Amino acid sequence: MGNNHQLCTKVNAEQCIYRLTYTEKINNADLPHTEQQFSDTFCLLFNISGSGLLTLNDQRWRLKNLTLYTMMPGETFMLKTEPYQKHELYLFRFQMYTLQGQSIEEVSTEHARSLLNVWQFIDISSIEQIHSLLSDMTTEWQKPESISFFRSQTLFQQLILQLFTLHKEDICDTTHALFKTKQYIDQHSEEPLSLTSLSHMAGISANHYSELFKKHFDVSVTDYITKKRLARAKQLMAKGHAKLKDIAQDIGYQDPYYFSRIFKKKTGITPSAYMKSRQRKMAAYGHSILGQLTPIHIIPYAAPLHPKWTAHDFEHYAEEIPIHLSAHRINEHAEANLQQLKEAQPELIIANDHVTEAEKQALKTICPVHFVPFTQLDWRTQFRQTALFLNETREAEEWLLHYEELVNQAKKECVIDHPPRTVLPLRIFQDQLYLSVNRTLSEVIFHDIGLLPAFQNDGQLIEKKISIHSIQQLDPDAIFLLLHKEPKTLAFYQKLKQQEAWQNLKAVTQQAVYPLASDPWREYTAASHQRVIQDLLSFFP
Repeated sequence: MGNNHQLCTKVNAEQCIYRLTYTEKINNADLPHTEQQFSDTFCLLFNISGSGLLTLNDQRWRLKNLTLYTMMPGETFMLKTEPYQKHELYLFRFQMYTLQGQSIEEVSTEHARSLLNVWQFIDISSIEQIHSLLSDMTTEWQKPESISFFRSQTLFQQLILQLFTLHKEDICDTTHALFKTKQYIDQHSEEPLSLTSLSHMAGISANHYSELFKKHFDVSVTDYITKKRLARAKQLMAKGHAKLKDIAQDIGYQDPYYFSRIFKKKTGITPSAYMKSRQRKMAAYGHSILGQLTPIHIIPYAAPLHPKWTAHDFEHYAEEIPIHLSAHRINEHAEANLQQLKEAQPELIIANDHVTEAEKQALKTICPVHFVPFTQLDWRTQFRQTALFLNETREAEEWLLHYEELVNQAKKECVIDHPPRTVLPLRIFQDQLYLSVNRTLSEVIFHDIGLLPAFQNDGQLIEKKISIHSIQQLDPDAIFLLLHKEPKTLAFYQKLKQQEAWQNLKAVTQQAVYPLASDPWREYTAASHQRVIQDLLSFFP
């Protein structure tokens, strides 16, 4: 197979080769899908029935029955289904190739995007026997026989053919028009926007447009416009030097007093107070820093953000933080991050001392740097020292009081008022199981809350391989499972769930296998630990 990923633009979708690489039937928002997962292939997600939300990168869509959603390599996605409702979805991962002379070449992501965009959000109800086709394909894929693999590939080709032969009228023009108006709001929120003009743009009545917008995006048209305008206002305030009147006009409000009332209503503080809180042009550098700042109401000018790797912070703070540093992997994009900071010219950088010596020296050439001792100090001491350095000790101590109240609540509900139960924290990566105890599990779950470990625990951090036989011997009451969201791991987990040894575990039979999202369970900050306890309370209602 060739290495050239550039294709002739004359190649159309019907001339490509489609190879199925993974199938999965999703009956509930199971472990692999409850946090943003990274896709390294093309994906088709069919929602047969059930309501909920699909987050694709940083956009959120409401799931519709009998609808197809497409994802590209390099994108992230997450499912959040409505509780206590039946739902059925099918996920297919595949690769695309084309013949180039005597060689087979991969189709580039950008070219494939232009080919497959026509399938996004389409109604699949007109596809003949769509339910049995998807079900049969998934069943054949899971069988060990090689002939079943061939059958699943054949069924996938039938599915692709059905998608090609969908009549043009089957594509939901109204839905596409709706997405275009949302995109228009994103790009022109500062302009005068009315329900009448937007509905006219979509080609439907104002009432129908308003209902569809709310149904698809889980927010009203007016609230969405306000959200985009206030996000832009926060960005302008963070940069400083602008008058409130000018900011109001820049984002689409001619009356600064009306803007102030809207801002206070939506954020809880006045624009003046918000501007004061953003006067210090500060940057957060490296992991486990932003979560020590937000509890004391400090939003930095620059910080590592990504829809998957820092999902919570991205959702809540992405629009308030002007400079997004790479958060993909520790030190992976250090050079680019340092260049961004150099251009941003912050007044102060907060970083943990876990960064490399080269990064430390580079940071010091930009502006004053406060290094937080990450490995030597526990999270409470790190939090207090950071707050002291920023003259926010009072805010930090108030936050810690609320945290202790949450700890006591969790201790009462999960330990004191409940028969003793043992917990086994597992991590799955590729085809290997690990007994995995990090600082968060050790200090928050086992020490602060007091849950019982199902293994010999001397307070040390643990990261070691464990067999299914050893897990059987421990037979925990609950399993806390951290599952890496990449295809080989997901495929291994699907096979593991079919093993009798796994199915007979007490935690499995009692439906006490609880998913741990990397964010917050692999973070080590004040903010992340608060969310860890909130997760725990949802595990043990």
